[in-house]
Amino acid sequence: MGFNGEVLVGRGETFIAALSELWNWEEEVYDDWPLRDGWRAVHVRTPSFGDELAEFAEAADSPVLACLAVESDMGHIRGISAAGHWEAWLNPDRAAHLRAWDAVDDEIGGGLYPDGNPENHARVNSLKAKFEAELEADRLEAARAGAAWAEQSGLYADTATIEEILAMPWKPQAQQGFFALLAALGIADPESEG
Repeated sequence: MGFNGEVLVGRGETFIAALSELWNWEEEVYDDWPLRDGWRAVHVRTPSFGDELAEFAEAADSPVLACLAVESDMGHIRGISAAGHWEAWLNPDRAAHLRAWDAVDDEIGGGLYPDGNPENHARVNSLKAKFEAELEADRLEAARAGAAWAEQSGLYADTATIEEILAMPWKPQAQQGFFALLAALGIADPESEG
């Protein structure tokens, strides 16, 4: 079983106070990493969905980053700051596969199994290729948005470095890709990817 859950990153006491309001520290917080200059990364069991991350960032009065990891296979990164909202993917091929699987499962009304109908699996593969191409095409824009997030957060990050991190195969440790991103942003030391 791989790494699951969401890693939330923010800065200051208001970040910790907001986190404690939304997640029970004793039961829902798995790990807590102090990072550079008052930044912290906290691994929570229950991920934020929809507008919850924006509400959390407002309560935290801090730019925030989140990375939802699924079985260490892929990571969905989201960031909120005065620069707006941005998102990116680690191991986008895996993300595209999960999205395609869900789409076909919805199309057939549930019951898609690994050893099921070959036509359904051909449809999964077709959609996976389409979704993966979309995510690949969006990578540069995601890297630019990540650099804008860093600037609004009082940090500096090079767009090309962010794009390089997003392009790397982080298998089977997607969460390490997120900590590599934090290091590129100047929030974490390169060896902090616990």
